[in-house]
Parts: sequence; structure tokens; C-alpha cells
Amino acid sequence: MLEGYYIVENTGVVPAERRFRFKDLKAWGYDLHLGTIDGREAYFVSRTGTHEEGETYTEKGREYYISETQQEIPKDARLLARIVIERGQPYLEFWLDTEEGNYPLAKEDPRLILHRFWTAKKFNQLEKHVGSVGLTTDFFKDRVFVKGIPLPFDEYPPKVRRVLRAVRDVHRDMTGFGRFVFQYYGEEDKTHNYRLWWLLPTIHLFDVEISNEVDKILAMLD
Repeated sequence: MLEGYYIVENTGVVPAERRFRFKDLKAWGYDLHLGTIDGREAYFVSRTGTHEEGETYTEKGREYYISETQQEIPKDARLLARIVIERGQPYLEFWLDTEEGNYPLAKEDPRLILHRFWTAKKFNQLEKHVGSVGLTTDFFKDRVFVKGIPLPFDEYPPKVRRVLRAVRDVHRDMTGFGRFVFQYYGEEDKTHNYRLWWLLPTIHLFDVEISNEVDKILAMLD
């Protein structure tokens, strides 16, 4: 990938923490509950549809009681999440920040959550072309069916240029960070021949709207 490439790049500090909405939490596959943990009032989560209001259950030696399953983020509370790396492995930590204090909700492998989330939303491009997941996530897509030399930007057709504009919009308006490397080999039998590598901050991919936009862009030249 050293010849004839086009780069869209926004550098800086990789975002590792951000605020999310209730619909994002639901997309990850969780219900949000108010109840008690070992008798103390708390917010907590469970996998969607696994537990009901009024239920008491035990998990990892702790007793949970659900008094109410939430239908939105509680007033004056924020759903926050971050990516951490521990012993070489990435984790997504998310919690509810309220006026009374912070309530840890879960700490899970982000790859499992993204797989569950993307599969449920049918974000097939993300599922198929994802590479590694850490503080950043990279996607690689190779659609080169005819060998040749990558074309210079001046020879890109309008459709390809629209894709590059969409990538710039994602970096500018949604993530503030990213690196997109692109090679275009022309069109053969109405098929675009190209290769791309796209690096994005992982934490932003847990946003339903951002993942949807990235998935659409990855499909635009197919």
C-alpha cells in the first residue's frame, strides 16, 4: 500500500471516553434496572430480556433485586463509557453518573459487544471488514479484482470522490479523529477496484449513528 494512495487524516489524542444515549445501551444488548445489590440501592444492567421487574437473582455471589426496569436514562444522570487496555486486552467500562454518585454497570470485551451490536443492526460491512480492536479499531477492505497501478486523485470518478467527502465528514463531525488510506484502480465491468484501510476511535463505534454511517460508507462502492 505504498503507491498511489489518498489519505484522509485527523490526528491528535485518541478519544477513549464519551457520553452515550439510552438507545446505544439498548443496541449493545442491555436492560437498565433500578433496584438493590446485596440490599443497597443501585442501578445495574442485565442482558436484554433475561430478568424482569420484581425478580431477585444471584450472579457472581451477589444478590440483585429489580424494582424497576428503566425506559430511559434517569433524569440528571449520564451514561458514560470508556475503553481501557489491561494486560494487553481491551475492555469497555460503562457506568451511570448521577447526583448521588457513580454506579458501575459493566466491564466487558468490546469485541463481543460490537459483534452483538453490529449483528443485531445488520451492519454487515463492519462485521466483515473489522481488523483489530483496542483504543482504535481498524477496517481493511480489498476489492482489487484487476491488477494494475493505482490511479491518481485527478482521475477518480465522482462517485469515489463522494465517498472520500463522506469520510472527511465523519472525521470532522462525528469522531474528530481517524485515518483513512485509499487506493483506486479504476472500474472494470461496472465494478470499482479499490483497497482501503480505515482507523477510527473504538469508543465512537459504540454510537449507533456513527456505526451506521461508517457501515454505509464502506458499502458505497460495492
